[in-house]
Amino acid sequence: HTTNINDSLRCLVKLKSLFLKIKNYNKALELHHLIESKWPYRTTKEELYSGVSKSSIFFQIGLVERAIRERRKEYNNQASQHDSTAKASYYNDIGVFYNSIKNSDSAKVYFLRAKKILAQIRLTKSNAVGMQFFRGLVDGNLGLAYYNSGEIKPAIPLLQNDVYYSLKAGNYGSALSSYLILVQSELDLENIALARTYLDTAQELLTYHISELKPKLKFLLVQAAYLNKIGNYKTANENYQRYADLNEKAINLENEQRMQNEKMSMSVDQKESELAQRDNMFEQIQLKEAKQRSLKAYLLAGSLVMALIIAFLLINNYNSKKREEQLFAKNQQIGSQKFMIEQSLKEKDALIKEIHHRVKNNLQIITSMLSLQIAKVEDEKTSAILRDAKQRISSIALTHQMLYQKENLSTVNLGEYLERLSRQVEMIMPPSGIELVTTIQSGESRLTIDNAVPLGLLVNELLTNAYKHAFPEGIRGRITVTLSETERAFTLCVSDNGIGLPENFADVERKTLGMELIYILAEQLDSSLIIENASGSSFKLNVKKM
Repeated sequence: HTTNINDSLRCLVKLKSLFLKIKNYNKALELHHLIESKWPYRTTKEELYSGVSKSSIFFQIGLVERAIRERRKEYNNQASQHDSTAKASYYNDIGVFYNSIKNSDSAKVYFLRAKKILAQIRLTKSNAVGMQFFRGLVDGNLGLAYYNSGEIKPAIPLLQNDVYYSLKAGNYGSALSSYLILVQSELDLENIALARTYLDTAQELLTYHISELKPKLKFLLVQAAYLNKIGNYKTANENYQRYADLNEKAINLENEQRMQNEKMSMSVDQKESELAQRDNMFEQIQLKEAKQRSLKAYLLAGSLVMALIIAFLLINNYNSKKREEQLFAKNQQIGSQKFMIEQSLKEKDALIKEIHHRVKNNLQIITSMLSLQIAKVEDEKTSAILRDAKQRISSIALTHQMLYQKENLSTVNLGEYLERLSRQVEMIMPPSGIELVTTIQSGESRLTIDNAVPLGLLVNELLTNAYKHAFPEGIRGRITVTLSETERAFTLCVSDNGIGLPENFADVERKTLGMELIYILAEQLDSSLIIENASGSSFKLNVKKM
């Protein structure tokens, strides 16, 4: 019962995550394929989370080679290949997959690549904790690869680094894993006292911060290895026995849960099938009853008409036949004219849609040519002028696109138009820490193309100016587009919480092309423009309804 494709995708992603929690991986993969088929049709400009990746699902199932191929495909298909963090994450994931099958040589290659990329990323106040944890995590994974290949000494400082930053970030599970490998490393190096210290710290983490069963099982094995090393074979044997008992219980619980999930899934599918059959049967009964009522009505109407015709024929048979012939000819003529009119209207509608479509396509060609020209222009000032022209043409193209996509070919919905236009400008602008918020309180108000084009150009100029000038490089902020309306007019406000307008704005406001264009478009809409400069800048436009 979702209202659009975006809500539908959000529901499917949540459903997939629930099936992963109950370890129903087959159903999760089925839903992932469904999400993939619908993903290209989403209409929102906001970032939608697609949930756990297919490569991660394959890895959890144990299909590691398939997971590696899928992760490479995901990275090649994603739009953020030039993002250093995304690239480092890709290398780290591939390394983890190779680590799981003890292919340490390949794992080390990918972890070292990730480590090199992360070292080049500059730490800031906002990303320091997360980036340091990421670096420590890669070090810990690299340390595990070294340990698996028998290189214990180079592994120890890497694992210690992972422990430090994992504890600093509050990720106790990652810290515990590295502590346990450190215990095994020190045991191999005969550093019994240091191994005991690491083991005691790991036990504190397990006691106070970690409740999952798998880390406890790993701890029992490492603790048993330590006890064997110091000669406490009895307690070590008890640990192994406890590990075996807990592991068996975990496997039994997992199998029981899987059986319950399959049973519940079959029950739900059966109920859904029964409900579908019931609904279908109810619809068939309703359709049959409707047909019977229609048949009775037709029979009654036919009987009455027949009685009238017979009475009329008895009174004046000759005149009746003549009028019947005239009426038949007139009906034929009316029907023919009606058909021609309907055909003509359909042809005109199709022609108007085609005109809007071609105009939109021609404008799209112009923007593409401008994009090619921008790529070849070395002068930044000329490039900026061409980008502004491209954005203005795109706002006009959006108007024609909305006209040919809707049944009403002469007007566009005001609220929908402003929402799509705002998101289009947001998508075109370079990535930044600026948040665009739209508050559209509009009913069914519509704009003709004569008003939509200047309004779109005006909003484009205001948003572009806000993105370019309100927030100097590195400053985060918010741009707000607000629309409200009354019976006679609507008010459009574009505001920001940036640095505000310059002190000499009143002297130079009409001298720039952008501001000159804003005033011209406001006059064309027969509206008043109010400019405020408090806690940022605000441009308010009051437009009378036509």
